[in-house]
Amino acid sequence: MSEKLVITLDEDITKKYLAEAAKKTQAEINADCLPSGASLRIDICSPFGNLLYLNVNGEWEEIGEVVVDLKAI
Repeated sequence: MSEKLVITLDEDITKKYLAEAAKKTQAEINADCLPSGASLRIDICSPFGNLLYLNVNGEWEEIGEVVVDLKAI
């Protein structure tokens, strides 16, 4: 049986991610640079929560907690 890892952001975390990513992209455009996209990091630690981070200017900014599930496919 195969499995897949499913990472889910709730509505508030999705809004926060989109707002932060938009600010980063706008800053790059304003600096006459091509948008570099988004680098995300997810720390998976079930007993303590699974946290999503966004890399902004080389620094990891915490976006919030996400749900991580292993699903059979």
